[in-house]
Amino acid sequence: MVVDLLLSVVSWFRKLWDRLDEKTKRKIIDTVIKAFEDLLRAFYREWKGKQEK
Repeated sequence: MVVDLLLSVVSWFRKLWDRLDEKTKRKIIDTVIKAFEDLLRAFYREWKGKQEK
């Protein structure tokens, strides 16, 4: 059941993604990369701070 639900959600996102134009896809990708970059930088700063103590 959970697997079916997960597959259904993934399929829905795939259909949505296929309908987007390239400019919109690029904006989404850039936004996700930026969000993860900020998150990883914060994690690294915190981790580095703990290592120095």
